Amino acid sequence: MKSGLMAVALAGMLGSGAAMAADARFDGNELLVQCQHFVTLVDGGTARTDVHFDAGVCGGFVQGVANTVYFYSDELKKDQKFCIPGTASASQLVRVVVKYLKDNPKDLNVARMTLVWRSFMDAYPCK
Repeated sequence: MKSGLMAVALAGMLGSGAAMAADARFDGNELLVQCQHFVTLVDGGTARTDVHFDAGVCGGFVQGVANTVYFYSDELKKDQKFCIPGTASASQLVRVVVKYLKDNPKDLNVARMTLVWRSFMDAYPCK
């Protein structure tokens, strides 16, 4: 019984990983939708429960990119860095990403991490 459950769990994880790898939604198109939901909720809008999930994915992803790049900043070349002010809120960071995505629709097919990174480099260049 235990080994059967383990096999089902393993098959599910492998299947979901393959689905994610083949899923084109993990680009700027989906990120834009998720981040627009984030902004709507922060601004006091009401939304369906599934929109809350999307908003959380956006907020977590944007913050994750910011934190990861900050963590590895000593390893990066100057033209790969961005300098987010310490006073920037999570909401502000998401709004920067949304603006960048809206201003660059030709790039929405690019990987979401690249787009978040580009949006921060554009908005917060290091001086």
